[in-house]
Amino acid sequence: MDNTNYIALSRQMALWKQMDIVSNNMANMNTSGYKTDDALFTSFLVQTPEAQGVGSEPLFFTEDFGSFQNFIEGSMLHTGNTFDVAIKGDAFFCVDTAGGEKYTRKGQFSLDAEGKLVTNDGAVVLSENNEPFFFAPGEKEITISENGDVLTENGLIGRLKLAKFADNQKLLKIAGTMFENTQGNAVIYGGDGVSVHQGTVEKSNVEPISEMTKLINLQRSYEYVQQMIDNEHERISNTISTYAQLA
Repeated sequence: MDNTNYIALSRQMALWKQMDIVSNNMANMNTSGYKTDDALFTSFLVQTPEAQGVGSEPLFFTEDFGSFQNFIEGSMLHTGNTFDVAIKGDAFFCVDTAGGEKYTRKGQFSLDAEGKLVTNDGAVVLSENNEPFFFAPGEKEITISENGDVLTENGLIGRLKLAKFADNQKLLKIAGTMFENTQGNAVIYGGDGVSVHQGTVEKSNVEPISEMTKLINLQRSYEYVQQMIDNEHERISNTISTYAQLA
Protein backbone atom coordinates (compact mmCIF):
# COMPACT_ATOMS: atom_id res chain seq x y z
CA MET A 1 0.00 0.00 0.00
CA ASP A 2 1.44 3.44 -0.95
CA ASN A 3 1.36 6.72 0.94
CA THR A 4 -1.88 7.91 -0.67
CA ASN A 5 -3.85 5.02 0.81
CA TYR A 6 -2.21 5.38 4.22
CA ILE A 7 -3.17 9.06 4.35
CA ALA A 8 -6.71 8.31 3.18
CA LEU A 9 -7.10 5.57 5.79
CA SER A 10 -5.94 7.90 8.57
CA ARG A 11 -8.67 10.33 7.48
CA GLN A 12 -11.26 7.54 7.38
CA MET A 13 -10.38 6.45 10.91
CA ALA A 14 -10.80 10.02 12.12
CA LEU A 15 -14.16 10.36 10.37
CA TRP A 16 -15.32 7.04 11.83
CA LYS A 17 -14.51 8.17 15.37
CA GLN A 18 -16.26 11.49 14.83
CA MET A 19 -19.36 9.73 13.46
CA ASP A 20 -19.37 7.53 16.56
CA ILE A 21 -19.25 10.62 18.81
CA VAL A 22 -22.00 12.44 16.92
CA SER A 23 -24.18 9.30 16.94
CA ASN A 24 -23.74 9.09 20.71
CA ASN A 25 -24.76 12.74 21.03
CA MET A 26 -27.89 12.03 19.01
CA ALA A 27 -28.70 9.01 21.17
CA ASN A 28 -28.53 11.21 24.30
CA MET A 29 -30.49 14.18 23.00
CA ASN A 30 -33.24 13.42 25.54
CA THR A 31 -30.93 12.54 28.44
CA SER A 32 -31.16 15.24 31.10
CA GLY A 33 -27.83 16.78 32.09
CA TYR A 34 -25.99 15.30 29.08
CA LYS A 35 -23.15 17.38 27.64
CA THR A 36 -22.22 17.24 23.96
CA ASP A 37 -18.86 15.79 22.89
CA ASP A 38 -16.89 16.60 19.76
CA ALA A 39 -13.71 15.13 18.31
CA LEU A 40 -10.51 17.10 17.78
CA PHE A 41 -8.04 16.25 15.03
CA THR A 42 -4.79 17.69 13.76
CA SER A 43 -2.29 17.09 10.95
CA PHE A 44 0.49 14.65 11.80
CA LEU A 45 3.63 15.50 9.82
CA VAL A 46 5.85 12.70 8.60
CA GLN A 47 9.21 13.59 7.09
CA THR A 48 10.21 10.98 4.51
CA PRO A 49 13.33 10.63 2.34
CA GLU A 50 11.19 11.44 -0.70
CA ALA A 51 10.24 14.77 0.92
CA GLN A 52 13.79 16.10 0.72
CA GLY A 53 14.84 18.56 -1.93
CA VAL A 54 13.32 21.50 -3.79
CA GLY A 55 9.61 21.13 -4.60
CA SER A 56 9.15 18.04 -2.41
CA GLU A 57 6.52 17.94 0.32
CA PRO A 58 6.30 15.93 3.55
CA LEU A 59 3.32 13.67 4.26
CA PHE A 60 0.41 14.88 6.39
CA PHE A 61 -1.70 12.29 8.20
CA THR A 62 -4.86 12.91 10.23
CA GLU A 63 -4.15 12.41 13.93
CA ASP A 64 -6.70 11.87 16.69
CA PHE A 65 -5.96 14.82 18.99
CA GLY A 66 -8.64 14.20 21.62
CA SER A 67 -12.16 15.38 22.35
CA PHE A 68 -13.90 18.57 23.42
CA GLN A 69 -16.77 18.64 25.90
CA ASN A 70 -19.41 21.31 25.49
CA PHE A 71 -20.50 22.38 28.98
CA ILE A 72 -22.98 25.02 27.83
CA GLU A 73 -26.02 24.89 30.09
CA GLY A 74 -29.03 23.07 28.67
CA SER A 75 -32.53 24.51 28.83
CA MET A 76 -34.56 23.99 32.00
CA LEU A 77 -37.68 21.81 32.01
CA HIS A 78 -40.20 22.14 34.84
CA THR A 79 -41.44 18.72 35.95
CA GLY A 80 -42.91 19.41 39.36
CA ASN A 81 -41.32 16.24 40.73
CA THR A 82 -40.04 16.62 44.29
CA PHE A 83 -36.64 15.05 43.68
CA ASP A 84 -35.94 16.62 40.28
CA VAL A 85 -33.26 19.27 40.83
CA ALA A 86 -31.40 21.51 38.39
CA ILE A 87 -28.40 23.81 38.81
CA LYS A 88 -28.39 27.26 37.23
CA GLY A 89 -24.74 28.15 36.80
CA ASP A 90 -21.40 26.41 36.50
CA ALA A 91 -21.43 23.68 39.16
CA PHE A 92 -22.00 19.94 39.60
CA PHE A 93 -23.79 17.72 42.09
CA CYS A 94 -21.42 15.54 44.11
CA VAL A 95 -22.30 11.86 44.40
CA ASP A 96 -20.67 8.89 46.10
CA THR A 97 -20.00 5.82 43.94
CA ALA A 98 -18.05 2.59 44.33
CA GLY A 99 -15.16 4.44 42.66
CA GLY A 100 -15.28 7.43 44.99
CA GLU A 101 -16.72 10.90 44.58
CA LYS A 102 -18.04 11.72 41.11
CA TYR A 103 -19.89 14.68 39.60
CA THR A 104 -23.02 15.13 37.52
CA ARG A 105 -25.46 17.73 36.23
CA LYS A 106 -28.26 15.19 36.00
CA GLY A 107 -30.49 15.97 38.96
CA GLN A 108 -33.16 13.30 38.51
CA PHE A 109 -32.97 11.84 42.00
CA SER A 110 -35.13 9.37 43.92
CA LEU A 111 -35.23 7.52 47.24
CA ASP A 112 -33.87 4.01 47.62
CA ALA A 113 -35.30 1.32 49.90
CA GLU A 114 -33.46 2.83 52.88
CA GLY A 115 -34.80 6.33 52.29
CA LYS A 116 -31.50 7.66 50.90
CA LEU A 117 -31.42 10.23 48.12
CA VAL A 118 -29.76 8.60 45.10
CA THR A 119 -29.26 9.07 41.35
CA ASN A 120 -30.96 6.87 38.75
CA ASP A 121 -27.81 4.70 38.81
CA GLY A 122 -27.93 4.27 42.57
CA ALA A 123 -25.09 6.68 43.43
CA VAL A 124 -25.62 8.41 46.78
CA VAL A 125 -26.22 12.16 46.61
CA LEU A 126 -23.85 13.87 49.05
CA SER A 127 -24.42 16.70 51.51
CA GLU A 128 -21.77 19.30 52.35
CA ASN A 129 -20.89 17.09 55.33
CA ASN A 130 -20.18 14.19 52.93
CA GLU A 131 -23.16 12.34 54.37
CA PRO A 132 -26.18 10.88 52.54
CA PHE A 133 -29.63 12.46 52.82
CA PHE A 134 -31.99 10.19 54.74
CA PHE A 135 -35.77 10.72 54.74
CA ALA A 136 -38.12 9.14 57.25
CA PRO A 137 -41.10 7.18 55.82
CA GLY A 138 -43.59 9.74 57.13
CA GLU A 139 -41.84 12.85 55.84
CA LYS A 140 -43.88 14.35 53.02
CA GLU A 141 -43.14 18.09 52.94
CA ILE A 142 -39.74 18.01 51.23
CA THR A 143 -38.28 21.30 50.04
CA ILE A 144 -34.98 22.02 48.30
CA SER A 145 -34.15 25.72 48.42
CA GLU A 146 -32.11 27.72 45.91
CA ASN A 147 -29.01 27.59 48.11
CA GLY A 148 -29.21 23.79 48.20
CA ASP A 149 -30.74 23.35 51.64
CA VAL A 150 -32.86 20.21 51.92
CA LEU A 151 -35.70 20.51 54.43
CA THR A 152 -38.73 18.56 55.59
CA GLU A 153 -41.53 19.36 58.00
CA ASN A 154 -39.10 18.21 60.71
CA GLY A 155 -36.43 20.75 59.82
CA LEU A 156 -33.13 20.98 57.92
CA ILE A 157 -31.55 17.71 56.81
CA GLY A 158 -28.50 19.16 55.09
CA ARG A 159 -27.25 21.13 52.11
CA LEU A 160 -26.44 19.68 48.70
CA LYS A 161 -22.71 19.43 48.05
CA LEU A 162 -21.87 21.35 44.87
CA ALA A 163 -18.51 21.50 43.11
CA LYS A 164 -16.87 23.94 40.71
CA PHE A 165 -13.67 23.26 38.76
CA ALA A 166 -10.84 25.41 37.48
CA ASP A 167 -11.13 23.80 34.03
CA ASN A 168 -14.18 21.75 33.07
CA GLN A 169 -12.32 20.40 30.04
CA LYS A 170 -10.07 18.46 32.40
CA LEU A 171 -13.04 16.50 33.71
CA LEU A 172 -13.13 12.90 32.50
CA LYS A 173 -16.51 11.60 31.35
CA ILE A 174 -16.84 8.07 32.76
CA ALA A 175 -20.49 7.55 31.81
CA GLY A 176 -23.19 9.39 29.93
CA THR A 177 -23.68 12.16 32.51
CA MET A 178 -21.08 11.25 35.14
CA PHE A 179 -17.64 12.86 35.45
CA GLU A 180 -14.56 12.47 37.60
CA ASN A 181 -11.88 15.04 38.27
CA THR A 182 -8.29 14.67 37.07
CA GLN A 183 -5.04 15.43 38.84
CA GLY A 184 -4.14 19.11 39.06
CA ASN A 185 -7.63 20.42 38.33
CA ALA A 186 -8.56 22.59 41.30
CA VAL A 187 -12.03 22.10 42.79
CA ILE A 188 -14.03 24.51 44.95
CA TYR A 189 -17.02 23.31 46.96
CA GLY A 190 -20.03 25.49 47.62
CA GLY A 191 -22.92 27.12 45.83
CA ASP A 192 -21.56 30.64 45.40
CA GLY A 193 -22.82 32.18 42.16
CA VAL A 194 -25.21 29.33 41.34
CA SER A 195 -28.77 28.43 42.30
CA VAL A 196 -30.62 25.16 42.76
CA HIS A 197 -34.16 24.70 41.45
CA GLN A 198 -36.51 22.00 42.72
CA GLY A 199 -39.05 20.38 40.40
CA THR A 200 -36.85 21.15 37.39
CA VAL A 201 -34.35 19.21 35.27
CA GLU A 202 -31.65 20.48 32.95
CA LYS A 203 -32.20 19.11 29.47
CA SER A 204 -29.41 17.84 27.23
CA ASN A 205 -27.50 20.60 25.42
CA VAL A 206 -27.48 18.56 22.19
CA GLU A 207 -28.75 20.55 19.19
CA PRO A 208 -30.50 17.84 17.12
CA ILE A 209 -30.54 19.67 13.78
CA SER A 210 -26.89 20.68 14.08
CA GLU A 211 -25.81 17.15 15.02
CA MET A 212 -27.87 15.58 12.22
CA THR A 213 -26.34 17.97 9.68
CA LYS A 214 -22.89 17.16 11.02
CA LEU A 215 -23.58 13.41 10.76
CA ILE A 216 -24.72 13.70 7.13
CA ASN A 217 -21.59 15.69 6.21
CA LEU A 218 -19.36 13.15 7.95
CA GLN A 219 -20.99 10.26 6.09
CA ARG A 220 -20.50 12.05 2.76
CA SER A 221 -16.85 12.75 3.59
CA TYR A 222 -16.31 9.11 4.54
CA GLU A 223 -17.86 7.94 1.26
CA TYR A 224 -15.72 10.42 -0.70
CA VAL A 225 -12.52 9.12 0.92
CA GLN A 226 -13.62 5.53 0.27
CA GLN A 227 -14.20 6.38 -3.38
CA MET A 228 -10.72 7.91 -3.56
CA ILE A 229 -9.22 4.72 -2.06
CA ASP A 230 -11.13 2.57 -4.56
CA ASN A 231 -9.97 4.75 -7.47
CA GLU A 232 -6.37 4.59 -6.27
CA HIS A 233 -6.60 0.80 -5.94
CA GLU A 234 -7.95 0.56 -9.46
CA ARG A 235 -5.18 2.83 -10.77
CA ILE A 236 -2.47 0.69 -9.16
CA SER A 237 -4.08 -2.52 -10.44
CA ASN A 238 -4.26 -1.15 -13.98
CA THR A 239 -0.63 -0.02 -13.79
CA ILE A 240 0.51 -3.48 -12.64
CA SER A 241 -1.53 -5.13 -15.40
CA THR A 242 -0.03 -2.83 -18.02
CA TYR A 243 3.54 -3.54 -16.90
CA ALA A 244 2.79 -7.27 -16.83
CA GLN A 245 1.60 -7.16 -20.44
CA LEU A 246 4.71 -5.28 -21.50
CA ALA A 247 7.08 -7.67 -19.76
